[in-house]
Amino acid sequence: MRKGFFDGLSETLTRTTKDLSKKAGQIYETQKIQSKVSSEEHMVEKLKCDIGNLVFSRYSGGVQMDEELQNLCQEIRQHMDAIAEYKDAAADLKGRKICPSCKRAVEKDVSFCPFCGTACPNPEPKEEVAAEATAEEATETVAEDDTPGEEPAAVTSEDVTDESAPKAETSSEDTQE
Repeated sequence: MRKGFFDGLSETLTRTTKDLSKKAGQIYETQKIQSKVSSEEHMVEKLKCDIGNLVFSRYSGGVQMDEELQNLCQEIRQHMDAIAEYKDAAADLKGRKICPSCKRAVEKDVSFCPFCGTACPNPEPKEEVAAEATAEEATETVAEDDTPGEEPAAVTSEDVTDESAPKAETSSEDTQE
């Protein structure tokens, strides 16, 4: 009886081992095929990207495109312009500017890029220019309102703000507190 038990156990273990080995081989082969599929899908995506880059390059070179491609290329250009603005803002926060040729960040006070040698003009501060224009408009408005013999009115921050913005109303309760 013991011999029969161990013979049956041995046959069961041998059969189970062969089945497991066969299944492991199938899993391995399935994984190899899935890897090849993934590799081919990646190659297709890369080629699609290359086609897009080729189309955009031709668009940038002035080649006429059909309307749908032209709209997509214009959208790409808008996103690229936004990226350039963000990079300029980030460089400005660090006290740097972006080279117009190689697009690398350089010190703000340099006249030429130390990486490619291209002239790097100093950009005018956008915020100061806007503030100066607003102040000039306010001064002109005050000058137009002046009448001879009267004291000129002082320019306040309320005079400089957008007049189309709604003004907050204060009630008598607010002023008493």
